Amino acid sequence: MTDIVLSVASKVAEYLVALRRHSSYVMFSGSYTGQLKEELEKLENARQRVQLSIDEAQQEMKLIKAHPEKWVIEVKNVVDMAQNALKHDERAKKTFFFGWLPNLKERYRLGREVTRTVRDIQASIRQGQLEMVYCRHAPSRHVVGALDVNSSADHWGDTAIESRASILEKIMNDLDDEKLKVIVIYGQDGVGKTNLLEEVEKKLRSEKRLFDVIAKVKVSQTLKNIQDAKVRLSQTLKNIQDGIAYAFSLNLKDELSEERRRGRLFGEIQSDSTKKVLIILEDLGAPLDLEKVGIPSGNESRGCKLLLTSRFENVLAKDKHADRTIHLEDLHDDEAFRLFEKIVRDRLKNEKLKSTAAKVVKKLAGLPLLITSVASTLKYSNIFVWRNVLRKIGESNIDAIVKFCYDNLKSEDAKSLFILCGLIGGTIQVDTLLVLGMGLGLFEGSFKRIEGSREKLKTSLDSLRSVCLLLDGGDDKENVTIHDLYSEVVVSTPLRGENSLVMNINYHSWSTEKLVECWAIYLVDVVDGRLAEVMSCRFTDLKILMLSQLEDGLGRPAHRHDERDCCRLDFTYMKDLQVLYLRSMHITTLPSSIENLKNLLSLFLDNCLVEDVAILGKLKALQFLSFAGSSISRLPKEMGELKKLRLLNLSDCKKLHIIEPDVLNGLVNLEELYMKGSFDRWVGPDEIPSKSCNAGPAELRSLTKLTTLEISVLDATIIVKNDSIKKK
Repeated sequence: MTDIVLSVASKVAEYLVALRRHSSYVMFSGSYTGQLKEELEKLENARQRVQLSIDEAQQEMKLIKAHPEKWVIEVKNVVDMAQNALKHDERAKKTFFFGWLPNLKERYRLGREVTRTVRDIQASIRQGQLEMVYCRHAPSRHVVGALDVNSSADHWGDTAIESRASILEKIMNDLDDEKLKVIVIYGQDGVGKTNLLEEVEKKLRSEKRLFDVIAKVKVSQTLKNIQDAKVRLSQTLKNIQDGIAYAFSLNLKDELSEERRRGRLFGEIQSDSTKKVLIILEDLGAPLDLEKVGIPSGNESRGCKLLLTSRFENVLAKDKHADRTIHLEDLHDDEAFRLFEKIVRDRLKNEKLKSTAAKVVKKLAGLPLLITSVASTLKYSNIFVWRNVLRKIGESNIDAIVKFCYDNLKSEDAKSLFILCGLIGGTIQVDTLLVLGMGLGLFEGSFKRIEGSREKLKTSLDSLRSVCLLLDGGDDKENVTIHDLYSEVVVSTPLRGENSLVMNINYHSWSTEKLVECWAIYLVDVVDGRLAEVMSCRFTDLKILMLSQLEDGLGRPAHRHDERDCCRLDFTYMKDLQVLYLRSMHITTLPSSIENLKNLLSLFLDNCLVEDVAILGKLKALQFLSFAGSSISRLPKEMGELKKLRLLNLSDCKKLHIIEPDVLNGLVNLEELYMKGSFDRWVGPDEIPSKSCNAGPAELRSLTKLTTLEISVLDATIIVKNDSIKKK
C-alpha cells in the first residue's frame, strides 16, 4: 500500500506524483510560498548587513576576505531563483474539477522548487552571518567574528561581549585539542550557557573540519516529578540515546531492550576510528552514567569528545573526569552596561535615562538573559515606564523583573501566550500553541478563520521574541523555546493576579486548597497517585488541563493499565474547562463525566490507547479535535454531531479503518482536516456507503469552508470516478 495525498487530476498517471516522501508538496495550504517570502526577506537583510560590513572595512583600509564578496554575488542568483519560483505560484492556484481539486502537478512542482530554494536561502543566510568580512593581522580560525548588534540581541547579546568572546575562542581551541576529551561548562540559569553552545555549534558547522558528526541533546528535566527513580533514569537514558542516535541516522525506536539500545549506540559511535564525533549534552541536572547511555569514555572514546553544561559544577566535574572545566560567570558591571546600551541604543542620549539605566543594570544580577529582556522592553517603552522601572523590579528580584517585562507587553494575547509557554516549558510546536491558544479564546480575528488566527499568533510570538521572553526553537520557525528561568517564574508568580495559579512539573507538595485554585495544570509522565489526586479536586476556575504518561520507545504508553486505572479520569468538577490535552494515556473508554465539559473548545487525545469515542459527539461546543497517533479504529456517526468543529487531526492513526457514512458531511464548519498516514479506505462510486460502513470522497465536497486537506487513498481512480459522476 502506498500513501498518497489526494494526488489525482484528469490524467491519473500524470498527476500521481505525491508519494509519501513528497506528500507535503501538494497540500492545499500556501505555506510554502509564504515561508519562501519570509526567508527571502531575511536573506536581503543579511545581504545588507554583510555589504555594510564590507563597506565599513574598506573605509578602514582592512583586507576584505574573498568569501563575503563572493557570497554577496551568489545571493543575487539565489534571489533570482526565488522570484522565479514565486511566479509559478499563480499557475499552482488554478484548479480542476470545478474548484474541488487543486492543480496538483503545478502544486507539486512549486512545492518541490520552493522547498529547495528555501534550503538554499537558509544556507546562504547561515554563511552570511558566520563569516568575518576582513582578515586580522594574526588570524585564528577560532576567533569570534564581530557580531551585528541586532543579531546579538536576538540571542541575549552575550557573545558580543569580550568575556564571552574569549570563552568561545577557548572552547573552540579546546575542541581542537586531541588530548582533551571532556569539556564542561557550568553557571547559573540565565548566564548564557545555551547561547554559548549555539555559537559553538554554528561555528563548528560552518567550518566543517573539526567533527564529522555533531549530536546535541538537551537533557530533559520533565521527569523530576516521577517518584520512581528507576523509571526516571530509564526514561532519561532513552531520551538522550534517541537524541544522539538521530545525529547518526540510527533508529532505536523499535529497540526496547536497554542493553541492545546501549550496545547499538556504542557500536555506531565507535564504528569508524577515523570519524570525529562531538556529543553535546545540555543542562544536566543530575549525575549521568555515560556507559549506561552507550557513550564511550576514557581509552574507548577514540575520536569522540563530550561538551557538557549544567547549573551545578559537581554534576559535571566529579563524575565525568573533565579535562577542562569552565565557569561561565555573571557579567561584570561594565560589560553588563555595554550590553544594555547596545540594545537600547539612542535612548541613552538622554542623560536622565542613562543615569536610570546604570541603576537598572545593577539590579539585573549580571545575567544576560534578564539584561536583554529588560533592555528590549525599555527600548520600546515611553518615559513613564523608564521612571517607574526601578520601583517595579525591586532589589534583584527575578520574579519582579520578569513581571515587569510581562506587564509591559502591549497585547493581552501575547501575555496569555507567554503564560501558556511558561506552563509547558522548553521547546514547543507553534501549531500546538495555536490550537491550545484558540481553545482559550486567543488569536481570534474579525473573520474568525484559522488562517487569520495563525497570523495573530505570529504577531504575538514576534512581540515576545522582540523582548527576548521567547526564543526560536529552530531555523524552521516551527518551534519556540522559553527559558527554564522564565518558565519557573510563570509557575511561581501569579502574573495575572492573585487568583491565577499555574501548576506544572515543578509542582511537588502543593496543598489541595492551593491546587483547586489553579486555572492551568500541566503534568507530564504523571503517575497514577498524582493523577488520582488531580481528578479528585473540586476546581473553581480550571481552564486548561494537560496530562501525559510515560512513553515507550515507539511513542506509545509505556505501561498498559488495567480497567480500573482507565477509570481514574474524572471530569465531574471541571465544568469550566476549555482545553483538555491528554497524551500517551491508556483510556479505552472515555468516562461519562466528559459530558460535563460543555465549554470545552480544544481536545487532544494524541498517542493515546483509546477505542470508543462516540461520547465525544455530545461536546457540542468543540472546535478543535486531535487524535494524532492514537489507536482509534472507528470514527462513529456520533462525531458528525460536532457542527462547530473547525479542525480535525487524524494524522498517523494507523488503525483507523472505518469512518461511518455522513460523519464528514456533518462537519459543516470544518476548515482543516489532517489524515496523512491514516484512513485510506474511501468508498468507490459503485459501492453503497451504508453497506460498506465507510465514507466516500464525495463527502469532502460538502465541506465548503475547508482550506487545508491532507488525506491518503488506496486507489486514486476513486477520486476521479466520483467527480465524473457528480458532473453528469
